[in-house]
Amino acid sequence: MRRLLIPAIALCAASCETVPADPVSSSDIRYITTDAAREAGFPFSPAVEADGWVFLSGALGTVPGGGLAPGGIGPETRQTMDNIQATLESEGLGWDRVVKCSVFLADIAEWPAFNEIYKTYFDSNYPARSALGASGLALGARVEIECIAKR
Repeated sequence: MRRLLIPAIALCAASCETVPADPVSSSDIRYITTDAAREAGFPFSPAVEADGWVFLSGALGTVPGGGLAPGGIGPETRQTMDNIQATLESEGLGWDRVVKCSVFLADIAEWPAFNEIYKTYFDSNYPARSALGASGLALGARVEIECIAKR
């Protein structure tokens, strides 16, 4: 068996490409944050861009000053979508650049009410999407949404 390995190693040494020591240096990764996010001390970035793809962290329907938008799934969904829109706009992007959303609902029975608000943020083309019921979202939220956009 040893004789079979030596020729394979020699062949690879003669013809295999070398992988860069630091693969991250060969791509463009940028961590997108805000002063508010830094001050809150959360252990995540609101968004990260890698090679033109923008990955947004899960967003909640929080209002300026703290807390969730009052009034249930409708107002909370609208505030969540507005928060995502603000992150997109801060990067010069719009909803037309969003290719995938993942939706987490505290109660999957609220899916139809969620959809009524969600669909108003898009023209005729919707991104790919997953939606699921979750047991316990941060801050007791009714909805959390994460998105992927392409620059």
